[in-house]
Amino acid sequence: MIKKEVYQRCMDVLNGRIEKYRNEIALLKESAENEDHHKESEEDGTTEGGYGENYTQTMRYLDETLKLKEQLKHIDIFQNNDNVKMGSLVHTDRGTFFLSVPLGILEANGEKFTAISGKAPVAELLLHKKEGETITFNNNSFTIQKIE
Repeated sequence: MIKKEVYQRCMDVLNGRIEKYRNEIALLKESAENEDHHKESEEDGTTEGGYGENYTQTMRYLDETLKLKEQLKHIDIFQNNDNVKMGSLVHTDRGTFFLSVPLGILEANGEKFTAISGKAPVAELLLHKKEGETITFNNNSFTIQKIE
């Protein structure tokens, strides 16, 4: 698995989410504008039918996704691989982890990997480790086989 392709897969997932949320926001705005009988709620300024709540939630998702994309942009994937650090692609005997942003299990070139935040408990255990070292997480041992 090539780290550049893993990075690009993460970026593609984030860009897809951003596009999805922007489209949802546009649809919500259009729907609200097209309703003849909508009126402002006196309590919170939202319209009937939950438009305001849906809009706010989708805006929150968009904001969080944009922040993740910004974090991913700042990760250096071309650094040395003497030990695990942010941007490392860590192959273990129990799976492959990309220390970057929390996107979960993804696939690149037909191979699965898990994109995790540096704040994830398993990432904190992996950081600064070298090939051949073992960590224990949730009573499972993970031996680092390769660091890219």
